[in-house]
Amino acid sequence: MKDEAPFILEWYAYHSLIGVNDFLVFSNDCTDGTDQMLERLDELGKLRHFTNPSVYSNNVHHHWQATKYINTFARLKRSDWVTSFDVDEFICVNVGDGTLHDLFEAVDGANVITFNQLNFGSSGLDAYEDRLLIDQFEYAWAYEGEYHKGISRRGTKSLTHKSAKANYFANHSPKVHEKDLASIKYVNGCGKPLDPSRLLKDVKLLEAPDFGYDLVQLNHYVIKSAESFLVQADRGNANHADRSADFKYWRRYNNNDVHDTRIQRWSERVQDAVADLCKDPELNDLHQRAVEIHQNRLVELKQDENVRALYDRIRKQQRNNPGLTG
Repeated sequence: MKDEAPFILEWYAYHSLIGVNDFLVFSNDCTDGTDQMLERLDELGKLRHFTNPSVYSNNVHHHWQATKYINTFARLKRSDWVTSFDVDEFICVNVGDGTLHDLFEAVDGANVITFNQLNFGSSGLDAYEDRLLIDQFEYAWAYEGEYHKGISRRGTKSLTHKSAKANYFANHSPKVHEKDLASIKYVNGCGKPLDPSRLLKDVKLLEAPDFGYDLVQLNHYVIKSAESFLVQADRGNANHADRSADFKYWRRYNNNDVHDTRIQRWSERVQDAVADLCKDPELNDLHQRAVEIHQNRLVELKQDENVRALYDRIRKQQRNNPGLTG
């Protein structure tokens, strides 16, 4: 994480409710209290916070550095299930009561589950608000179709059980040795079998017809509102210093072609869980300060001529391409 403080409590609360019970979070170069909030959550026993080793090595590939480092942890080998995902990603289980336990029951013994991102657009929203992301953003890419270079594909993340004998946990999937392929039962987000030999490399995406969202999806709140996108663009890219979010990035992801509210079965419980976390005075103060920093940053950014030009362009695109929000 970097400068994600306003969104941490919701992300943590939601995933705790669905069954994640051991969080290892890395941060780098924070200016909005993200690292302080993570430290407080660590002190409260909610998660474990680490400084990204990229800070020490002056390496701009922050994701890759954290991934390499965490693969030295014995904890991954001891865990029943392991996954990797970002603070703008929410694992949405669409079977049973919406818990990871329900997902594991539904895949009938599969020990690697590669599930797909469902990229959510801006839902036509302009202003940043301190409200649950899962309630604000309801419109996403269609469940199938071509959004990038004429190819029907979606990005992935994976859940990996220790019986799969992963030799390395990459950002998107485990990697395994060829000699261990026979021990793997590999499925997609619909429970459809996949060829385990794919896992000889990091599975970064699935192309049609191999992706789907019946059992599980990864809600990806990739751009949020028009205002929050300005802060995201200013923050930069976690792996490529020269690839900050820009208008091209906004245009690619701001598609509001399907109305998907399946995750909102959790809204009330998430709100209550966030409120419980905020009973800790220090954590509450950190969250409120993060919101204020986010708002003040927006005021500062809008004073910049180039940022204002970007803001005007993305709002025009939003008006001209509303999808189902129009």
